[in-house]
Amino acid sequence: MGKVDAENEKRFREWLKSQVQYDGMRCYTDNEISAYAYALRVGATKVENNAMSNLFYCSDPQSLSDTVEILMRHPDFAQVNEEGHGTLEVSIKLYRMLIEQGEAFSHPTEHARYYIRSGAVAEGPSNEGRGDDFYFTEQDMKPIQRVYYGAPGTGKSHSVNELLKAEYPDEKERDAHIKRAIFHPAYTYGDFVGCIKPMVSADNPLDYSFVAGPFTGLLKQAFLHPSEKYYLIIEEINRGDAPSIFGDVFQLLDRGEKGRSEYPIINRDIGAYFSLDPWMKNIFHEGKIWLPANFNILATMNTADENIFVMDSAFKRRFELRYVPIDFSILPENMSMERSIFAGTRPLEEVFAQTGGAVGELIRRLAAKGELKRNWPTFASIVNVAIDEENLASKKQGVAKDRRIAENKKLGPFFVHAEELMDKQLFLNKVIFYLKQDVFTESTHYFLDAFETIMDAYKEQEADLFELLR
Repeated sequence: MGKVDAENEKRFREWLKSQVQYDGMRCYTDNEISAYAYALRVGATKVENNAMSNLFYCSDPQSLSDTVEILMRHPDFAQVNEEGHGTLEVSIKLYRMLIEQGEAFSHPTEHARYYIRSGAVAEGPSNEGRGDDFYFTEQDMKPIQRVYYGAPGTGKSHSVNELLKAEYPDEKERDAHIKRAIFHPAYTYGDFVGCIKPMVSADNPLDYSFVAGPFTGLLKQAFLHPSEKYYLIIEEINRGDAPSIFGDVFQLLDRGEKGRSEYPIINRDIGAYFSLDPWMKNIFHEGKIWLPANFNILATMNTADENIFVMDSAFKRRFELRYVPIDFSILPENMSMERSIFAGTRPLEEVFAQTGGAVGELIRRLAAKGELKRNWPTFASIVNVAIDEENLASKKQGVAKDRRIAENKKLGPFFVHAEELMDKQLFLNKVIFYLKQDVFTESTHYFLDAFETIMDAYKEQEADLFELLR
C-alpha cells in the first residue's frame, strides 16, 4: 500500500476500535474491523474491476462521495455486496462517517447483517423461507462444566472418556458430539473461538472469511440439535492463558437454573457465522449469543503444571472442580503385571528388610496382602509413600512449604505407557530422570548420585531398580 491509503486504513481501524458501548464493551471486534477494512481495500475491484481499486485512497468527503456514487450505481454492486453479506455497503457507510465527521463522531450503529439481503428489515424475520422453519427450543438439562485435576498420570483424560462412553457408547456417534482443544502458551482466542483468515478458492483468488474454532463449531451443533448433549473437551486447561483464550465468551459460563447462560453477549463474528446457515439466521443475525443447556465443557488440569498459568478464582468459580486421586486399581492388566525391568536377585522383603518408617510399613502391608510384586503399581506406590515421608521429615526440620516436594509430583498410574514398562532404558530416561530432577531434588536420602551414575549402575538388566528406593 501507498502512504496515503495506509494512513487512512490505520485511522479507520483505530477509530472503529475506539468505539465503545455505554457498558464499556467495544462496538466492533477485531475480526469485524478486519472485514470492513478488507472490503474498503479490495471490494471495489470485484465490481467489474472498478478503476478505483482501494477506497482508502479517498481522503476527503468530495472524492469519496463521487467515487462511491459511481460505484453504487454500477449494476454489479448489489450482487457483490450480497455475496459479501453486506460488508461492502456497511464499510462504505462507516468510512464516510469518519471522513465527513472525523474522529469526534462516536457510537456508529452500522453493522453488516451478513446473510440478510440488502434492504431487509433488521428487526423482523427474513422472508426467504427456509429460515422460518428453524425454532430453537431450550431443553430441560443440567449442563456440566467440570475440571478434572490431579497429579500427572492419575487418569484425568480417562475419567473424561468414561463419561463420554457412558453418554454415547457408539464411537461414531460419540465423535459427532464432541470437539477437543488442547491449551498451550501459544493458543489464542482466535484458535478457540474463531477468527478472520485469508481463504483461497477457484471463485475468489483471495478473500477473508471467519473460520470457526472448536468452541463455535460445537456450539452451532448444540443449537441445531437441542435435544442432544454436546461436549467440548479442553485438555491441559491451565497450560494456556484460559481467561484470555475464552475472552468475551467467558461471561457465558455463568449458567442459570435451566442451564442457559444468564448473561448473553453480542458477538457479531459468531452471529455472522451462524447466520450463514439459513436455518439459523433469524435467531442470530443480531449477534446475540448464549450457551444452551445441552452444551457441556469438560477440562483436565495437571496440578504439577499449575504454575504455568494460574487460573484465578473467578474462572474456577464457574467450573465444578473434581479431584482425580491416585488409584492403581484402574490400570489394565498389561500395566499391572510383573515386568522384567523390575527383576532382581532377591525377594523384595529382603531388599527392604532394613527399611523402616512409612516405606517399611507399606512393604509389610503389601506383603501381607500378597500384593508386593515386581511391577509398576508397587514401584510407584513406594515412591509416593517416600514423598510423604520426606515431606514429614522436612516439616519437622522447619523446612519451608515451598521447598518441600509438592504432592502433585507423585506418580499416577498412567504416568508411563505400557511400552515404557517393557524397556528398561525408556523407563530410566522417563521415570528415574523425573524422580532425580523434579522430585527428590533436595532429598538427603534418595537419588544422591548424579543421573549419569545412576544410569550406568542400573541400565543392566540384572540391576534391581527397587534398590533405588531403600
